[in-house]
Amino acid sequence: MPRRLGRGFWISAAWIALVLAAALAADLLPLPRYDATLAGPPQAGPSPAHPFGTDGLGRDMLSRVVHGARVSLGVGVGAVLLGLLVGAPLGIVAGYRGRATDAVIMAVNDIALAFPALVFALAVVAFAGASLTNVLIVLGVLGVPAWTRLIRGATLSFAGREFVLAARALGARDRRILLREITPNVAVPAASYAFIGMAVAVVAEGSLAFLGLSVQAPTPTWGGLINEGRAVMDGAPHVVLAPSLVMFLTVLSFNVVGDRLRALTDVRQSGLEPARRGTAVIGDPPAAEDLSGGTDGEGALLRVRDLRTHFVTGRGVVRAVDGVSFTLERGRTLAVVGESGSGKTMLIRSVLGLLPGAGVLRGGQVRLEGRDLTTLSPKELRGVLGTRLGAVFQDPMTALNPVRTVGTQVMEPLRVHLGLSRRRARAAAVELLASVGIPEPARALRRYPHQLSGGMRQRVTIAMALSCGPDVLFADEPTTALDVTVQDQVLRLIHRQREERDMAMVLVSHDLAVVARWADEVVVMYAGRVVERGPVEALFERTRMPYTEALLRAVPRLTDPAHHPLHLIPGRPPDLAALPPGCAFHPRCPYARERCAAEAPPLAEAETPGHMYACWYPEQVGNTRIERVDTRGR
Repeated sequence: MPRRLGRGFWISAAWIALVLAAALAADLLPLPRYDATLAGPPQAGPSPAHPFGTDGLGRDMLSRVVHGARVSLGVGVGAVLLGLLVGAPLGIVAGYRGRATDAVIMAVNDIALAFPALVFALAVVAFAGASLTNVLIVLGVLGVPAWTRLIRGATLSFAGREFVLAARALGARDRRILLREITPNVAVPAASYAFIGMAVAVVAEGSLAFLGLSVQAPTPTWGGLINEGRAVMDGAPHVVLAPSLVMFLTVLSFNVVGDRLRALTDVRQSGLEPARRGTAVIGDPPAAEDLSGGTDGEGALLRVRDLRTHFVTGRGVVRAVDGVSFTLERGRTLAVVGESGSGKTMLIRSVLGLLPGAGVLRGGQVRLEGRDLTTLSPKELRGVLGTRLGAVFQDPMTALNPVRTVGTQVMEPLRVHLGLSRRRARAAAVELLASVGIPEPARALRRYPHQLSGGMRQRVTIAMALSCGPDVLFADEPTTALDVTVQDQVLRLIHRQREERDMAMVLVSHDLAVVARWADEVVVMYAGRVVERGPVEALFERTRMPYTEALLRAVPRLTDPAHHPLHLIPGRPPDLAALPPGCAFHPRCPYARERCAAEAPPLAEAETPGHMYACWYPEQVGNTRIERVDTRGR
């Protein structure tokens, strides 16, 4: 937790705790009374007896700042609590009920937001007088509209979630749903915003005190002290600087704590987020050994050699991709398989250069027909992406911009990369959508992504990836969240396009049955490394790596008897920030020995050319097999 929150959070929290403790124990501290005149020489600077100096009447400034914290912090906390107590129920009811209730509450809320805050404060002070209670009420009431809008937005994001629908399906009353399901989730962002609200309230109270609209003398407040010090600022600047500095540090601390809590609640950080530093290059690819697969890699369309992508995080260096090598020829499909978190998607992003801009360590080579893409500038790389390399990502709903029409998004790469006019780009877009099997393509161009089914959206992303005629198509689990029949249609479409356009393809998938049917070569990844690689027939029929065997055993078969339990891989994938010594799979491997826990096995050549594996004892691996169906269904 300390690493996740950061040093700034703890320093800020310590300062808030110090100021709060001083304010609560102000009467017990060995300080002169805040209103005691001639406690020291008037307008004297800081000294051991008076660390913050004295004001024009000889009053101790440290005592006045400490007692002023009572009013400033009290107003800040009280205003937030008052705004929360009134605004939170209104926001929850508006977000949960919706329709007329939401319309009425938000209409009144918008009117309140439009009313000038200063005019309201002046009216209350003129009518009721300047006092601590009135200031607290003014700031609390002014905060109600903001709290209502914030809580309503958070409620809307949770009201349609599955757990709320499940509670309704169980017959739970609205009151119980609001108290047990909605409120605990809304309380998380509300708590983080409360600190920011306190900072705003402290500044607002100081502003009112500076204008003489807050607590009157002799009771000190930070804003009032700043106002009083203006008269002697030329001869005693410390009278203004002392309360100003304390107020500044307090407001800054409230903002830092609130912002850090907001980041934690919004992103749900796990400690694996990249640290804020630029991209760096790690090491040089080995020159003595060629691990890219094939014979010598010459003449290959795409050649990846010792590719490494590491992330510097608060928990250590995460080796997301660690020394991956392969070659890919035109007209062939390379499948990348492995469990979630094995590094498949990050491998694709590393090849494409789509990596975060901070905390990344890169190494290795990515050569497209001999040109090293890792040495290109961002401008040069943009000229390669889309034209030479295309990508289809997992979820088409997130891959497509929801506020732009399909036609605008399909035509964009045609106009940017190929320089087509709007009319020619539209005609080409119609042809592209027709080629991927979308009915009425001209009409589909005018639709938004949410107006299409999942299968149609995925066809649109495929059309966009193929729009500029790439040489290599990267398909990152293109059938995720699609039903079985649509999955088969999409895979057939991608395979047909690959054959018609003479492309190469990299297919990322969890489904080994899909891999057996559509791939020519397979790369098996575990913990960011390649543990087995080779032609699909050799790898499936003569498996040499226990992890590959475990993946094959986990494939369900139609020949299994009813209620037959599925084969599971014991244990969990390793933590990439703290990999086990030796072979990363040895804690889960049924064949592991002492050597496996002490020394990581290198890739070794199997009997079949091009088939490589990383295992010390491959002879123990069984003969698990999966039936392979060719593209014509045989």
